[in-house]
This record gives sequence, structure tokens and C-alpha cells, in this order.
Amino acid sequence: MQLFQRRRWIQPDQVDVGLDAFVRQLAWIDAHTGLAMAGWRRSDSAGTTGAILASTTYDDHAWFLAEVAQLQTLEDYAPVNEAAAALMVGEDAFERWDSPADTPDEWLPGEDWFRQTTGPLGLTRDPPWTNAEGADGLVSWFRADEQQPDEAPTAADGCRTEEWSRIH
Repeated sequence: MQLFQRRRWIQPDQVDVGLDAFVRQLAWIDAHTGLAMAGWRRSDSAGTTGAILASTTYDDHAWFLAEVAQLQTLEDYAPVNEAAAALMVGEDAFERWDSPADTPDEWLPGEDWFRQTTGPLGLTRDPPWTNAEGADGLVSWFRADEQQPDEAPTAADGCRTEEWSRIH
């Protein structure tokens, strides 16, 4: 299984409108493709107002790429995508993670919220999620995973820890 994540940031003075546009965009994608996109808002206290995340899981990366390619050809998608993009700032960040071999097919990062810690490859001997794209040299794990580092990693260890609340 792979986990795809797309990080975006809403203009600070447009957060409420941006959240609405983001949720509408994900709902549109869900209704018109085989992708099942979850939407998340960063909820920790790191001063990240407007940080949002779209995620989905899948088993076949070629299928995922085909669904994204099909999405881009759908005529009615452009206005939905542009409405959300107009409210964003900065560059979108894309990350794709390979799951451990024993991850159940129905795995999700969380129902209503999740905590993700991402850090250097050498931080743990057997990291649960390995970089497939967009986070070179990093590993990631989730609060629900059984394998956690022996000690809670920190920014001093080269890690980022984020908490996300589900909005779609």
C-alpha cells in the first residue's frame, strides 16, 4: 500500500473560504474519479494556520497515476481546481510513502485525526513508512502504528511532528 499526501497552505486572510474551496474540490474529485480523498487541517500549535493536507491510499501506483491523468482531462474540474488554487499560497508539497508489508488493506492514517512524525532514515532501525517520493532520505510513522521510535523524536533530531484533524 502507498499513502499519497499533498500539502497546501491557504492565504492567511482567506482561511475559511479556502477551507470551503478545498473541501468542495476533494468532494468533486471523489464524485468523478475512483480516488477516495481525505481532507485534513493541521491542528497542532505550530503556528500553521491554513495548513491543509489531502491524502489517499492505494495499492497500484499506475492506477493512481491514471486516475490523476483522467482527472486532469475532465472539463468541469478546471473551475473547481482554480477556485481552490486561487486561495493558496506557496508551492504545494507532495509526499508518497510505502507502507510496511504487514499493513492491513483498510489502513487509514486516522478516522478523525492523526499524528505524523517524519524524520531522518537512521532514526529508527525498522521505520514503518519509507519514502517513495517527495521526502528523500526520510521515514514517517503514525500514532496508530505499532512501531514507534524508542524515544519521542523532536525537531532537534531533524523531525517534524504534525497533528491533523479531518475536514473531509
